[in-house]
Amino acid sequence: MNMFIDFTVIAILIAGIWQFRLPHTAKVGNLTAAFAFFLAFVLILYRNGIMDLGTVVISLIVGSLAGYALARVVTMIQVPAMVAFQHGCGGVAAFLVALVELSRTTIDLSLISEISGVLGLAIGSLTFSGSMIASAKLAGKMRQAPQVLDKHNLYVIINLVAIVVVGALSLMVPHGFALVLFVFEILLGACFGILVAMRIGGADMPVLISSLNATAGVAASLCGMIIENQLLIAFGATVAASGSILTYVMCKAMNRKLGKVIFPDYKPKKAGLQTSVRDSAVPVQPAPAGAPAVENDQAAASRAIKEAQRIIIVPGYGMALAKAGTEVATLANELIALGKDVKYAIHPVAGRMPGHMNVLLAEAGVDYDMLVEMEAINPEFHATDLVLVVGSCDVVNPAAIKVEGTPISGMPILKAHEAKKVICCNFDRKPGYSGVENSLYDQDNCILLEGDAKKTVQILLNSLTGEPAGASDIGKPASESGYTKAGNMLKASKRVIIVPGYGMALAKAQEDVANLAEDLTNMGADVKYAIHPVAGRMPGHMNVLLAEAGVDYDMLVEMDAINQEFEATDLVLVVGACDVVNPSAIEVEGTPISGMPILMVHKAKNVICCNFDRKPGYSGVENSLYDQDNTVLLEGDAKKTVQELRKALITETASEVSAIPANPVVVDTISEAVRVLATAKSVVIIPGYGMALAKAQLKLVEMVSLLEQRGVSVKYAIHPVAGRMPGHMNVLLAEADVEYENLLEMEDVNPLFAETDVAMVVGACDVVNPAAIESEGTPISGMPILLAQDAKHIIVCNFDTNPGYSGVPNPLYSNSKTILLTGDARETINNLHAALQNVDV
Repeated sequence: MNMFIDFTVIAILIAGIWQFRLPHTAKVGNLTAAFAFFLAFVLILYRNGIMDLGTVVISLIVGSLAGYALARVVTMIQVPAMVAFQHGCGGVAAFLVALVELSRTTIDLSLISEISGVLGLAIGSLTFSGSMIASAKLAGKMRQAPQVLDKHNLYVIINLVAIVVVGALSLMVPHGFALVLFVFEILLGACFGILVAMRIGGADMPVLISSLNATAGVAASLCGMIIENQLLIAFGATVAASGSILTYVMCKAMNRKLGKVIFPDYKPKKAGLQTSVRDSAVPVQPAPAGAPAVENDQAAASRAIKEAQRIIIVPGYGMALAKAGTEVATLANELIALGKDVKYAIHPVAGRMPGHMNVLLAEAGVDYDMLVEMEAINPEFHATDLVLVVGSCDVVNPAAIKVEGTPISGMPILKAHEAKKVICCNFDRKPGYSGVENSLYDQDNCILLEGDAKKTVQILLNSLTGEPAGASDIGKPASESGYTKAGNMLKASKRVIIVPGYGMALAKAQEDVANLAEDLTNMGADVKYAIHPVAGRMPGHMNVLLAEAGVDYDMLVEMDAINQEFEATDLVLVVGACDVVNPSAIEVEGTPISGMPILMVHKAKNVICCNFDRKPGYSGVENSLYDQDNTVLLEGDAKKTVQELRKALITETASEVSAIPANPVVVDTISEAVRVLATAKSVVIIPGYGMALAKAQLKLVEMVSLLEQRGVSVKYAIHPVAGRMPGHMNVLLAEADVEYENLLEMEDVNPLFAETDVAMVVGACDVVNPAAIESEGTPISGMPILLAQDAKHIIVCNFDTNPGYSGVPNPLYSNSKTILLTGDARETINNLHAALQNVDV
């Protein structure tokens, strides 16, 4: 019977893990796996007669509160460090359990149990120390660069031999002396973990995290063997197997061997190698290293993003550092709204853990379906109009496949250099972590926009939406003409692939990228995200980030599937990615990324790269994509760059709203609404369930922020029955970061309407229907309503003029003071916002 129960619990765990395959079932899978662990916990207590409820309950409460507190304070960019820390916790728990069991004199352990215990001491302690070093590096508490000692490999080998010898001796000596050896074994294991982890740098961190995941599982299984618990053995083995598979996937994606990561023999070359990489990788005349962006880079980037129909955004770690993920997502949404085809290309090692980009983009609201892994999206680059690289270097560095003998030689990259145009929004054109110059920057089709990625993406977004780039506010990381060129590329593109990288995560630009992609889609463009398997810092990092930014999972295409599409793509938008789209990976021999599969962004008709600068990525190999004739490089903060691209995209379309299929609002009507809003001093927003259905709250808050910046007093009027539950509107607006003080209840706001310049209704009907107080015998007669009809002007953003749930026609629609904007509320607000940005007040 016990065997049957154990297998049932294990089956529940496997069922939970099975659901991790798809984003929409992952949450249920997580809960299912947690339930399996809970069942295992209860069974262990029951079978061992541990019935002290006080101790058990207190332990559960302390652990739960600690976990909850950590989860609440950790931001998405800190997730890699948190994951490493959790692996360490698993390791320390494992060696403590093993030490306790080995130290007990009341039981006789079998030889297998003793060996398992000693191995648990060593593996648990090395997992703990290695994880703590990794966590410290990822959290910025230690230098992320490899820390190498003289004769480092020798120390590692001696340490490993000592672990084996001491472990063997502990099995042969009397119990009293064995206790001393057990402690010594723990110290040796900890030293081994430190020696291995300290010389692994940021670029190889995903491999380290994955391998520590595997060792934590092994340690747990060994604990299960010493305490003879089948469930712990099975659970640990499952973790070990998944971690091992993940390690293999990461090594394959980076063209690395695990042994070379643990025992590296490569010594970074100096500037001479970097120069040779650039010369051999790119047939065009390179710009001097460190040279400022040419005068027309911003305009060129804007034109490229406007003209492109197929855009791939490549985010990288620079995006995460610049916290440009939201701006990148916003830019993508703007592009989608303009009918563009936008995708994010995710390199498996972009970031600091597997799936780092996915997490950051998800946090920015990017739909998971827009994230495309490297194998799936690389075939699409050659058909992509524009690749927008944001804060990424090594993962799009063509030198990985073109140059031999560098740290990234042979590393698979996102082939952004194959796109027609590339815009790179990187901090500068210096090499990335690898120290290999990025030849992508020197491609004729690449536009490099140097500077803070958050600000650079914002400039691109501004150029797309028509708002002035505001270069004076951000230190002019890229010239005005670069954004004009990128914006024109976006507008002219019908097929767009977005290649996200870790730079997008650093800049928190994923929401801006998602918004840009949405704008392009609404303009009729076919938008996809190209996901490189090692983009980010953990497997699926880009997928998670883009999912959090609201990107549809179906829009995410893996490298192998998408690479064939790049040649037919009008535009690839690379956001924060470099090495994974660097043509040098396939064009130059002897570099760290030579032979590494990349996203073939360089084959697209146009590429926009939104990277912090044009420096090489982690590989240190210059990205030749930047220097392609069809590439627009927009340097600076990826979030700001993507936002500038959105503005550039919308500039020429804001006055032609009726041309956007998703919104039937006529031009003269929306122009009148813009005039009223532009002259208003006080505005009251009335949200309703239609706003929730259209998911318009974020767009609404963006427009409100613009009004408030211009000195307009804006309040939200909350009807108690608006939505589908009490407080529904409050929750939605709180998630959109609306201050609670700006939410006014019906009794408080009704006296204010008579002095309000504009009452703006978004997706509400019955709660503002004057028939409730003017007509008898209707379902809403006598129902208290928000007195929007008392305002000086009324703007109604509803899907149509049909009655609400009550079935009572709304006379507010025919009021002489009312401007009725029918259609999708999200698109209506988006068009109002875009038009308002072009109005001087």
